Amino acid sequence: MTIQLYVDLRSQPCRSLAIFLKLMGIPHELQYIDLFTGEHKKPEYADKFPLQVVPGLKDGDFYLGEMVAIFRYLTTKYADKIEDHWYPKDMKSRARVDEYIAFHHTGTRGKCVAIFVAEVLAPAFSGKPVDQEKVKTDAENLKQSLDKIERSFLKDNDFLCGKEISIADIMAVCEFMQFTVNGRDIFKDNPKMKGYMDRVKARLQPALDEINAKLYAWRDSHAK
Repeated sequence: MTIQLYVDLRSQPCRSLAIFLKLMGIPHELQYIDLFTGEHKKPEYADKFPLQVVPGLKDGDFYLGEMVAIFRYLTTKYADKIEDHWYPKDMKSRARVDEYIAFHHTGTRGKCVAIFVAEVLAPAFSGKPVDQEKVKTDAENLKQSLDKIERSFLKDNDFLCGKEISIADIMAVCEFMQFTVNGRDIFKDNPKMKGYMDRVKARLQPALDEINAKLYAWRDSHAK
């Protein structure tokens, strides 16, 4: 049975899962939801996904929200199709991935979203100029988080949780790529992070660019 993933591909968590599904060759269909017009709050969606969030997974009569829960569901259901390094069965290796996942929401996503909202979304929806002081503070907070990622996760590793790529890297890179829209170089003082980013992007091709088409279109429209 083909699963359905409800997405707005301007959303980082949505792109993470869409890239993973395509990369793994899991039969699926993408169902598009427009977050900016509030489609995720309309009854036809909210009745199935009471959390009113995207991504949302439909597998037969089973509905599931939240990116991390969906990743774990997919790696369990399709364990025979997915190489172990994506979400290892070994207890300690999996714990390393889970450690990053626990950090991700506030440590990576929270810091990236704050500055992206301040610099791109807030001005677009309010019509007010960018609050440069807020952007400066948010940029400092993001820099501290990037430093922490280098010290605590990358260390001497090629990827966040070891020598091989995992779902943690897809989550992280999709957050970092959001700045494609406005061209902010978040790694200018973190060359180690830039090298990491390049490695992950190379491993995720061609699915990365295919799923990021809407992100690139957003970048092009933002530049006008």
